[in-house]
Amino acid sequence: MFQKNLIAPKDDTAHDGKPMKVNRAFMEKGAYKQLSYFWFPQRDRVLTNAYQLKLYNFWDALTRHRTDGALVRLVTPVYSDEEVEEADARLLSFTKEIVPILNEYLPD
Repeated sequence: MFQKNLIAPKDDTAHDGKPMKVNRAFMEKGAYKQLSYFWFPQRDRVLTNAYQLKLYNFWDALTRHRTDGALVRLVTPVYSDEEVEEADARLLSFTKEIVPILNEYLPD
């Protein structure tokens, strides 16, 4: 099972001081469940759509002579004794911690 929607983490989960949208996916196979957030940081943009990524990649190739970028995917299991909301809170908390660190290593 795969669900996809956009979430806007709280103001303190931000990319360069701005709230950041990410894709949220819940996957389930048998008894195993996991929740993931993923996004495409690319030169001062945080993209959530593969078509946006292709368009901006083309534009940046023309205007900046660059085609580099990244995919960030964070995954957490949803344990059998917890609700999805608990896993969501855990993943959101980790996202708040890791985004400022990741920004130091991602292309500008």
